[in-house]
Amino acid sequence: AVNVILVDFRGYDTLGEITVLGIAAVGVLALMDGMRTRRPATDANGEPYTFATRPLMLRVAARVVLPLALVVTLYIFMRGHNLPGGGFIAGLVTAVALALQYIAMGQTRAEALLRAEGGRRFVRWIGIGLGIAGLTGLGAFAFGQPFLTSAHGHPHIPLLGDIPLATAALFDLGVYITVVGATLLTLSTLGRFSASLAHEIRNPLAAINYATQLLEESEDIGEAD
Repeated sequence: AVNVILVDFRGYDTLGEITVLGIAAVGVLALMDGMRTRRPATDANGEPYTFATRPLMLRVAARVVLPLALVVTLYIFMRGHNLPGGGFIAGLVTAVALALQYIAMGQTRAEALLRAEGGRRFVRWIGIGLGIAGLTGLGAFAFGQPFLTSAHGHPHIPLLGDIPLATAALFDLGVYITVVGATLLTLSTLGRFSASLAHEIRNPLAAINYATQLLEESEDIGEAD
């Protein structure tokens, strides 16, 4: 969507959407943090669980894709002021590029590079994004305007000329940071939970058998209760 429309005509709606998105991501963390699943050391046939080596081509491609995706993100973000684009879709592009790093490197390595601190950094990103968006709206009060009223100007910069600037870009920056933080927090939380169950094993049928055993045990416990 166009930033001017998102802020001037749908400002409250957009602020509400990113607030709900942030709450949903934090809710996933609150519900699943600390959850663990039981697993044996070997599968049904006595084969030990093993992790497959991630393909070299995938790891190399992920390194190339990330900087390109960030350039595309910047273009989409800046283009969104008067044309389709903006912070939301730019945030999704960044999140997909970072998700590819998770796939290529593994969650442990990817979060070490991002300094995710077990997902806590992503929670801060959500808070920062919502804070920027909210403060942008409150800033309108300083000029005697209603909440979320957008202001714009064309300051002159030597060699560059007149540069169009608008507070809608700050609001959209908050949207961008919130979207990236919420997406990565959800991915990180689900990844930590599934890592306790999902494995690359030599016999895929054994994984299905093991999952079936877990379901049967859960049903037996439920009937006993």
